[in-house]
Amino acid sequence: MSVQPRDDDVVARLRAGVPDYPEAGPDAGRTLAAARRSLRRSRRRRVLGSVAAVLAVLVGLTAAGPIELPGLGTFAIPGWRDINALPDQGEPPVYPRQRMLDDVAELDRQVLPVVENLGLTGYGNDRGAWNRPACRGLTWSHGAFLDRGSGCANPDDPGRSFDAESDAAFTRVSQAIEHSGVNVYRIDKGGWGPGTSFHLRDDSWRWNWYYSYVPGTPADAPAEVREEMSIGTRLQVHVSGDWWFTAEPDD
Repeated sequence: MSVQPRDDDVVARLRAGVPDYPEAGPDAGRTLAAARRSLRRSRRRRVLGSVAAVLAVLVGLTAAGPIELPGLGTFAIPGWRDINALPDQGEPPVYPRQRMLDDVAELDRQVLPVVENLGLTGYGNDRGAWNRPACRGLTWSHGAFLDRGSGCANPDDPGRSFDAESDAAFTRVSQAIEHSGVNVYRIDKGGWGPGTSFHLRDDSWRWNWYYSYVPGTPADAPAEVREEMSIGTRLQVHVSGDWWFTAEPDD
C-alpha cells in the first residue's frame, strides 16, 4: 500500500532542489489585474471580429447590388445606388424613365456606332459563375467566332476559334459597353424581334431585360405595348426615337 506525500513535503523538496525558488507565490493582486487585462483584450477582439464580419456582409451585399427573391420582388440596400441595379418599378419591373433615357443616350453614342461599324449581329460575354467558365462569342462581318473550350461550345457548334482580328473586335465592343456604363452582356440582331437588342446582365429568376434599337420606329408609336404570355406579361416601353426597353418573363 503506497502513501501519497503531503503537499507541503513536495514543496519543501522542490525548494531544496532549486535554491532560487521564491518563498512565496506570485502577488495575488498583480495576477488578478493581469487576468482582467487579458479578459478585456479577449472581449475587444471578439467585438472587433463581429464588427468586421458584419461589415464584410454589408460590403458584399452592396457590391452585388439589389437582389431579387422569388415571389418577393427586388431588394436593395437603402441609400445605395448601383449603376447596374436591377429594374424595380412596376409589374413587370422597369427602370425609372430618366434612367432609361440616360441609358439609351449612352448606347446610342458609345455602343451603336461600333456595332454598325463592325457589322455586328451577335455578341456574348458570359463571365462564368460557380463551375462554369467564362465564354465569349462574336458574329460580325468577318464571320462567327467563339471560345471552343469544352465548357463553352459543343463539337458541332458553328463558329471558329477567336483569331487576332476577331479578338480585337470583341475587345472593341466590350470597351464601348464599359464606357457607356450600361451593363450589357449580350447583343443580338433580329433574334429577339426587329432591330438590335442589347441584353442587360442580371441575376433574376423571373425576368429578362433589354434595350432594342429599331430603325423606322414611327413618331406616333405607343408609349408602351403589353402582351400577355402563358408565363407572364411582356412589356415594351418606347423610350425615345428608335429605342425601346423590354421586360419579359424568363422561361
